[in-house]
Amino acid sequence: MQYGLNQCGFPSENVEQTCAIVADAGYDGIEPNVEKDGPLTTDSGRREFRETVERFDLAVPALSTISHWEYPLSSADDELRETGLRIGRDMIDAAVALDASAVLIVPAAIDPGTRYEEAYRRAATSVRELARYADGRGVTVAIENVQNNFLPSPEGFLAFLEEVDRAGPVEAYFDIGNAFRSGLPSRWLRTLADRIAKIHVKDWLRDAHRPTYPPQGDVDWAHVADAFDAIGYDGWITAEVPPYPSFGERMPPQVLETVRFLFEEVAGGETR
Repeated sequence: MQYGLNQCGFPSENVEQTCAIVADAGYDGIEPNVEKDGPLTTDSGRREFRETVERFDLAVPALSTISHWEYPLSSADDELRETGLRIGRDMIDAAVALDASAVLIVPAAIDPGTRYEEAYRRAATSVRELARYADGRGVTVAIENVQNNFLPSPEGFLAFLEEVDRAGPVEAYFDIGNAFRSGLPSRWLRTLADRIAKIHVKDWLRDAHRPTYPPQGDVDWAHVADAFDAIGYDGWITAEVPPYPSFGERMPPQVLETVRFLFEEVAGGETR
């Protein structure tokens, strides 16, 4: 397995400083976010980012974004939806430039005023368009399970993947903490199984309704480990947790030590 850190946990806004800390901690890669009109949407920005990452012998397994909450791929507003698609295409272009194998896509954002069936249709159409754009370029469109009131069950999530993947490479970006909010992460793992392209790791506090560092929340990590063993996943595992409020540079090595314990020792059966 290989281990990464998502940008939400970067200990510094300076990419070079972050890479130095992350590499020294023992990570294999970092997962940057693509922002609307941000540096990773330009050739020069991508080139500079890649040169920095490679200088520290790190990889970029995937790219994520928070922009699809502001510009949903399921929006009834054509302008918002097209902006979301443009961001998705920028992500795929950046993935090619950074030799990343996947882009994390949030396919929909459902609010109380949204008609679910219509949003589902628009989301499926948008994902197919991005999959066609990614097809043949070595990039997978990886749909993340998030708190967006969309595809709340693993069975429905799998059916969506099977509906849209004829257009191009579409798989799941499975988030363990997010799955806890809509069921059992172990059930999600067993259902999605070989459709999982990448894994995000965080824990979740039920009463506080917020994420936390593994294993400090309410996720049953022993059952997660059983399911992890059952599906035989051996790909990238990326921590998606914030830096500590103080001495943020201490978070990456401490979280990596914990994640390795969970997925190498607990999942390997050494502690059970």
